[in-house]
Amino acid sequence: MRLFKITKFLILLLCFAFFLSACTYKRGIILFNIEPITRENALQNQKVFAEGQRVYYLFIAPEKMDNEFIRVQVFKMTEDAPWGDNQVVRTKDYRLMLDERYYHTNYFTLYEKGRYVMQVFSHDDFQHPLALCDFYVK
Repeated sequence: MRLFKITKFLILLLCFAFFLSACTYKRGIILFNIEPITRENALQNQKVFAEGQRVYYLFIAPEKMDNEFIRVQVFKMTEDAPWGDNQVVRTKDYRLMLDERYYHTNYFTLYEKGRYVMQVFSHDDFQHPLALCDFYVK
């Protein structure tokens, strides 16, 4: 009887360890700037932008991407949105050239104050972003 309880406890413990452990994904990085990103200013990451100011970004992948398309999505953290307190404000797909399989750079402009989050997805997995980073428009 005691052996049965110990076995049952160990099986239950293994199930909890298996189902409650988190899977980690390799994440890239996103750097923001108020100027077009070059080698000289790539590491001058900025988090605060003015309304109507261009937000230049550099996405660096965690490893070489096999897929030639990525999706860049920006959403605003708000208390007015009905699902999960965020509102998608911009989504755009980009085709990567062969020499751009490790990075992508571009810019966009936002005209509303608030806290924003940018995430980058590979086209073969829209559930787990390759990178995400937040910034503010004041």
